[in-house]
Amino acid sequence: MTRTVISTTQCIIYLRLSDLKADDLDEHGNGKTFNSREQKLRKLAERLGWGVFKVIIENDVNRKNGKARNASAFKRRKITLSDNTTVLRVIRPGFREALDDLNAGRANGLLTEDLDRTMRDPRDLEDFIDIAEEKRVNARSLSGSLTFTDGGTDAEITLARNMVSFANAASRATSRRVSQARERQAKEGQWHGGRRAFGFEPDGVTQIPAEVQVIRHCAKRVVQFNQKTRKLWSLRALAAELKNGDVPTVSGAAWSAELLRSILLRPRNAGISIYKGEAVGTLPGRPILAKTTHDAVLRVLTDPARNTLEPGVGATPKWLGAGLYLCGIHCDGTACQVNSGSRAPRYICKVEAHLSRNAAALDAYVQATLLNRVGTDPRFVQSFIYQGPQDDELDTEALLVEADSIRVNLDGLAQDRTFGLIDRSQLHSATRAGQARLTEIDRALAACVVESPLTSLLGVEDVATVWEAQPLSSRRFILDTLMEVTVNPTRRGAGFDPKAVSVRFRDVGEMELAAA
Repeated sequence: MTRTVISTTQCIIYLRLSDLKADDLDEHGNGKTFNSREQKLRKLAERLGWGVFKVIIENDVNRKNGKARNASAFKRRKITLSDNTTVLRVIRPGFREALDDLNAGRANGLLTEDLDRTMRDPRDLEDFIDIAEEKRVNARSLSGSLTFTDGGTDAEITLARNMVSFANAASRATSRRVSQARERQAKEGQWHGGRRAFGFEPDGVTQIPAEVQVIRHCAKRVVQFNQKTRKLWSLRALAAELKNGDVPTVSGAAWSAELLRSILLRPRNAGISIYKGEAVGTLPGRPILAKTTHDAVLRVLTDPARNTLEPGVGATPKWLGAGLYLCGIHCDGTACQVNSGSRAPRYICKVEAHLSRNAAALDAYVQATLLNRVGTDPRFVQSFIYQGPQDDELDTEALLVEADSIRVNLDGLAQDRTFGLIDRSQLHSATRAGQARLTEIDRALAACVVESPLTSLLGVEDVATVWEAQPLSSRRFILDTLMEVTVNPTRRGAGFDPKAVSVRFRDVGEMELAAA
């Protein structure tokens, strides 16, 4: 292999963005090329008689938005070296690029503003020293703190090591003070910087009423069950409602199920201040969510068995009965979905296109039937609201422990079956019993920490107005709790026929009551 010989010193100019200021950004929010700082180093190269091989500008590019931000010379992360060993290193691709060029002989000089701006981790310096000594690299800085002559003299290397050690100690002291300050702020419930938390002003304590209402409403919804399937309702549906609402996200990004989940899981909602993953303090004043409510939300959203989709609906529902109305031709409980491709959206069977009904007309009829029953029979709604122990009477901690124990036992049943300790019928029987008890516990816990949407219909004169004020997810919850709607076939070409719609009002004992 022929080695490239450089007759004169060809240097790399290395600049690092450490303090991100407005002057360091262009109109797109990206780091500028620091023309004035670069020109100073180019003039130094001219005085030294060095050529410039390349200019490397180090910044930390945000992976999410591509914007430049300050690049630390001290903060370390795990990396994998060429020999596949994992080590802690300061992550600066630009600095590593410079070392690669020097090691490969493409350049044999380094110009920088200051030693402190180039290397503050002793291991980075040692990597540079190894290459400098082998390749006889020259290095200079504007401040005079970095000087290497033909690989560095003993005095130059010793001075560099001492200065980097002092800079490293100063960085660690600064990091320790910052960490202590943030821990103290967390213990006092203060916000320690960064983008504000949804629901709170930048101080992390003062609540924003509109955002608080979003958190409370969504928290209630995620712990309530679909009465028919006993499945939890969808975060996607809630996120879709928020997209169409008046409350934006903190960053202005579109609402999504993932973003909503992260907000609802946040301990600050329950007045708990976190530092490095541990609860260290409480916020002053009344929290957004009671601790029992937050615990219920946490239990639901971290359950690996959670079904994140609404029953029978692949996409976020936009119609009252999507996935809830049943097809009268199929007797297996096949649900109807909405086809929005035509001028007038229509409910169709999910299996075959043998049934089609105008979506707006069907929703209007079902809604009118439901509100008529609710308005004329208040006791009907009351019977569906959980009448068990209230929060102060229910031992929630004991129920949570029992639920965890049941889940552990259910997991163990599969192993028992594998090892032949129980037979198939015993496995199914024990599983059914355990799941039934979990359903009872979840219903009791959900009822004691959240208020059912059904309560909004009690004791009101204008039921229709209250109904219209409910978000779609709440109306669907109420509908599915109180009614079973079956769409039957009708004569082709005929208009909407209410007689082709069967409505069965549920009751606690599931006694069938046909609609008039």
